[in-house]
Amino acid sequence: MSSVPAPSPESERTVLALLEIVRFEALKRTVGYAAATGLLLVLAERVAQLPNCRSARGDRHYVEVTLACPQGADLHRELETMARTLGGPIDIDGYEFGLSVRMGAAEAHEDEDMASLFGRAERSLARANEQRKNIAIARPEDESAFASRLVLMRGLQHAIQDDQLELHYQPKIFARSGKTAALEALVRWNHPTEGMIPPDRFIGLAEETGDINKLTEWVIRRAIADQSRLLKLGHKLPIDVNISGVMIADPDFAWDTLMLFTAVQGEIGFEITETAMIADPVRALENLRTIADAGIKLAIDDYGSGFSSLAYLQQLPVSELKIDKIFISRLASGQRDPLLVRSTIELAHALEMKVTAEGVDSPEALALLQVMGCDLLQGFHLSRPLPFDRLVTYLETEGLRAEERLTNPIRDLRARLVRAG
Repeated sequence: MSSVPAPSPESERTVLALLEIVRFEALKRTVGYAAATGLLLVLAERVAQLPNCRSARGDRHYVEVTLACPQGADLHRELETMARTLGGPIDIDGYEFGLSVRMGAAEAHEDEDMASLFGRAERSLARANEQRKNIAIARPEDESAFASRLVLMRGLQHAIQDDQLELHYQPKIFARSGKTAALEALVRWNHPTEGMIPPDRFIGLAEETGDINKLTEWVIRRAIADQSRLLKLGHKLPIDVNISGVMIADPDFAWDTLMLFTAVQGEIGFEITETAMIADPVRALENLRTIADAGIKLAIDDYGSGFSSLAYLQQLPVSELKIDKIFISRLASGQRDPLLVRSTIELAHALEMKVTAEGVDSPEALALLQVMGCDLLQGFHLSRPLPFDRLVTYLETEGLRAEERLTNPIRDLRARLVRAG
């Protein structure tokens, strides 16, 4: 592995900066690959004229620059000076471009190899893009977070392989009868040393690393096995599994999934988010139709939190719409949210969909949703997600609590409305 080239004077330090043209991919599609590459080459030539520049070359994606900065100099200010130098129009093949750039930079450590330095600069550039900043410089805490993510990634791979994950189930309740209608499967990771790791920490990581396919396969297999155990105990309930939007447009997703369903004895459904259609709507819709044609029920999860589209609602082969909990949490206190929730319920019913309200965490929200005609309810007020053994206990005793749980809130609400009127 090559080492970082060191500046000759001892009073200087080596810095690697990666320069990226903002919206470069869109620009490349507009002007063509040759013209876009020409822009990078011109930028590299401009940077090479700077006094502190030791090397500059245009790549397919960005300009890679090695700088020799004085020890006492402010690196951020040096990079700002570089950005100003790059300003002004650039002429390529008769087209004039006024460009803006983003930079990610890292100062070389002693005895650091080039691959490590490049990785730190690249992660800084990614942070600049995420935060929409012009310049980002590698920080010690970034490397600590990166190392932590690597450990988490390896741990997750072992957890999937060694069957160390768990499924918890949150009941979905019929709004009228209080009986359990279905179960939502939620993956949990009880790490041997770190304890329970929140799903938002490892699911996003699995999507980035490609482990989401294996994770989802594990969840589906476990849900099928648990459903079989429930059937033997006399509980025939559909189980819904969350499917990552990253997988929906995967060409092999539909058929790989259907192969798993040869062992299904009950009903397994999928919940997808609205944003699952964004990356490749044509492929995603094709996959979803294949799955729906095979008899797998589809639901739109977290409706209202993404890019709600009536066009998608009409096209998608879904039979259930789940209203995002942020709207449900403000039902009893907000003024606009009840109107939005009620209109969403009416719209879904007009499209022949059932409606589930997520995040029902208070008796007031429960009662209002019953009045609005919501079909299914889900939330902490009714039941938290439960491991399998506690789920069985819940199912065997829920009949005694169902009437009280759903009848009392609406009765109390009606009494308050009468008194207020």
